[in-house]
Amino acid sequence: MKHAYMLRCCLLCLAAAGLAAGLAEAWAAAADAPPPAAPAPAADQPTETRSLVDFIKAGKTVGHAIILLSFVGVALVIDSALRITPKKLVPPLLVRQAVSLAREARLAEIVRLGRASDSLLGRVLGKVLAQRPLSLASAREALQEEGSKEITRLQHRVGYIGFIAAVAPMLGLLGTVTGMIYSFNVLGTAKGAADPDELAVGVAEALVTTCEGLIVAIPLMFFHMYFRGRVTRIGQDAAAVCDSVMRGLAAVVEARTTGRPAQFDLQEAVQAQGGDEAEIAAPDESYEIVEETAEDFNPDDLFNKDKPQPR
Repeated sequence: MKHAYMLRCCLLCLAAAGLAAGLAEAWAAAADAPPPAAPAPAADQPTETRSLVDFIKAGKTVGHAIILLSFVGVALVIDSALRITPKKLVPPLLVRQAVSLAREARLAEIVRLGRASDSLLGRVLGKVLAQRPLSLASAREALQEEGSKEITRLQHRVGYIGFIAAVAPMLGLLGTVTGMIYSFNVLGTAKGAADPDELAVGVAEALVTTCEGLIVAIPLMFFHMYFRGRVTRIGQDAAAVCDSVMRGLAAVVEARTTGRPAQFDLQEAVQAQGGDEAEIAAPDESYEIVEETAEDFNPDDLFNKDKPQPR
């Protein structure tokens, strides 16, 4: 949360700096335009080729603010591409371990495993299955609540990309306005014919800042929608795995209570993870074995059938 707050403050400061710079530039242009120079004969004016540096300089302060925002946007895209991935948020190893432990109703070990994992699936499992008293219905309600919190947190991170995509063209429009103010001020203060070079400075600022804003906004808007969709898909996969684990625990509890063999279907966990059923069902010895304590599985109070209490 601290990093998110600092990032939000940095983005707001950049946007405010660009706005203030544009207003200051417009005020300076309206107050004091340089006197027009005498135009040179057409034959004496050499043809110049504009470089990328000249293009950036033409955007002036507002254009520089847009470029700074583009750097922040690229950094956010790279960060999201590295963090918002199925392997990091729904690790295959954690899925196999959780499913394997669920088949043996080792609830406390699933909770410890989830709390030790820095992933979306681990955080949800660690919070949902740690509730007391625990039933299948209450666990599913908690799953929806915790899953919504995790998805909202990820969507909030992706939202910074959309924020920059929305602010960049607005700064470009501000540069357009300041450039036009500069050009019209040159026309208004010229004694006689205005200097074309001075007019070109304002027109260049207007067009360059608009172009820069669109160049920054269009790709970032695409990445914003892409990562939002990825977060939604990963959240659905994590919910399917959690529900499969909870139903597996409930099946084992019912088997221990009624004496019938547990029917634990791995199909949903396999489909959610995109793996092989034999691989997920195979025993996995990579997790740390924890000795059972009083907090472990107890068929008397876990996953009850929510029967009405006798009056």
